Amino acid sequence: MQQGHPRHKQLSRARHEMAVHRRYMFAKKINEGMHSFVNGVRKVMNSVVNAIFNTLETETLKECSYTENPDCFISRA
Repeated sequence: MQQGHPRHKQLSRARHEMAVHRRYMFAKKINEGMHSFVNGVRKVMNSVVNAIFNTLETETLKECSYTENPDCFISRA
């Protein structure tokens, strides 16, 4: 009966380890990409929320009443 090549086991194991490594690296890059995306969205949302609060603070300081200044209500809408 014919025997297989002596290095067959070693080569098939190396092929398997390389496939596992590629799968791991792919998952690692996907994970890093998701992290950077979430961090970017967090920074954008932070700046938007800060801008909203800053504009709200300035508008609440100048108290608007419709009888004194009707344009004040038009500019808010």
